[in-house]
Amino acid sequence: MTMSFDSSHIQTLTTTIASALKTERIGHPVFVRWSERVDSDPESALEAALEIVSGWYDGKPDFSHHPGGSDLQASVLARWPGGQSALLIMVPVGFMEAPGLDLAVIGSKGAFYHSV
Repeated sequence: MTMSFDSSHIQTLTTTIASALKTERIGHPVFVRWSERVDSDPESALEAALEIVSGWYDGKPDFSHHPGGSDLQASVLARWPGGQSALLIMVPVGFMEAPGLDLAVIGSKGAFYHSV
């Protein structure tokens, strides 16, 4: 039996993190690692996550690398003008796996971790 994952909480989670970043509760954001098992198109999920992270960093990345070679996952390593970076990886849900999220937002004074 696989468990289901309700991704509707991601909007609440990302809004909470954005608010904490604006009030500098963890200092200035430096690095984001976002790894997610999705039950939708990994490339679409990657684009949505990159847009969210770009909002946290107040702009689009000035460099990104999308490794190729697999239709089964989507990933990007991105860097922003202020030196911040992010590694985002989206993979489809596999047999006997449930959708899930592993998120780390590292700041200059602390970090947020969230895992489902």
